[in-house]
Amino acid sequence: MNKKKIFWGLALLVLTVTGIFAQETDAAKPQIFINLAQNDGESGQIEMIQPIQVENLLKMQIANNRLQKKIPGYRIQIFSQSMQTARQKAEEMRRNFMRNFPDIDAYIEHQSPNFKIIVGDFRTKNEALREKKKIEKQYPGAFIISDMIEIFQ
Repeated sequence: MNKKKIFWGLALLVLTVTGIFAQETDAAKPQIFINLAQNDGESGQIEMIQPIQVENLLKMQIANNRLQKKIPGYRIQIFSQSMQTARQKAEEMRRNFMRNFPDIDAYIEHQSPNFKIIVGDFRTKNEALREKKKIEKQYPGAFIISDMIEIFQ
């Protein structure tokens, strides 16, 4: 069974059965609820009526998201080699890439016996495709891969 489903099922069960969380003040509510409840005088007001357990699950998800260091996304692989000089070539190619594309991060990965260079932290495939078109002019063998990418806040 999916780990997320198990986690959320247990979390909902614990919150529902034990009632650990009491009603909270506006200061403890997630910002989205505060924003939705505010009336700016120009637009309608939304009132959300829901069990406190739903709000508490949202708070848990927000807290969990803040702990995450990486998320699923895309990168572009520009180099992979397994020869004896692969490490040196990878380091040299990474430096060269960073000179040519200073706004795109480049990473060296070692998956024995290969050294690879993967670049970028793209949230969508379209974003990766756009950059790939620029990159493949200098690195014709470049291709997009799915990977866990860095989160920049």
